[in-house]
Amino acid sequence: MLIEAEAAQQAVETLRAEPRGSVRITCPVTLLHVHIGPMLARFMARYPGVTLHLEATNRRVDVVGEGIDVAIRVRPRPIEDSDLVMRVLADRGHRLVASPDLISRLGRPQAPSELSAWPGLSLGANKHQHKWQLTGPGGARAEVYFTPRMVTTDMLALREAAMAGVGVVQLPLLMVRDQLASGELEVVLDEWQPRREVIHAVFASRRGLLPSVRALVDYLSEEYQRMEED
Repeated sequence: MLIEAEAAQQAVETLRAEPRGSVRITCPVTLLHVHIGPMLARFMARYPGVTLHLEATNRRVDVVGEGIDVAIRVRPRPIEDSDLVMRVLADRGHRLVASPDLISRLGRPQAPSELSAWPGLSLGANKHQHKWQLTGPGGARAEVYFTPRMVTTDMLALREAAMAGVGVVQLPLLMVRDQLASGELEVVLDEWQPRREVIHAVFASRRGLLPSVRALVDYLSEEYQRMEED
């Protein structure tokens, strides 16, 4: 009983400890540029005792094998089972968007099937088939196959190409919110939306989690909550 009491007291002291030390973190490139990067800068200003070792990468890292403390990932639901602990940071909606000029030239589409004839922009690797998976009124589903004019792993490049009228693109709503407000981009088929994605942090174990790692994950969660409230 005495040993258990001492262990419990140690755990309490760990939770209350001022975060300090090194944290190894990985994050997808575009997410880092758009959101996570500024959040990490503010986190480090708040906790001067914490040092971050950050890898910007779109590959799926081996958290345990590579000794990563926190990996930021983006996946559509359902998220696959894993031995890792997951903390959801945000539920991210997407939209199909295009420039007003492109919509004016081709005419606003009335159904998903019409988009297969439109020039498209695609995120990810160059693959045999590219498609948008959409959900519409009453839960109706549609798959639109298209031949992209541009394929890249960089969402910022896709947004720039869409604004220039090159094609239609699926992007996170938070990435195009300002462009939609300014009229630089418009939503295509507003009633039909792509699958939502979950931004989440994964780490090896909740037990024995270092104060610096816990503080980082908590901070990112708070920042995304604040962003959604705005």
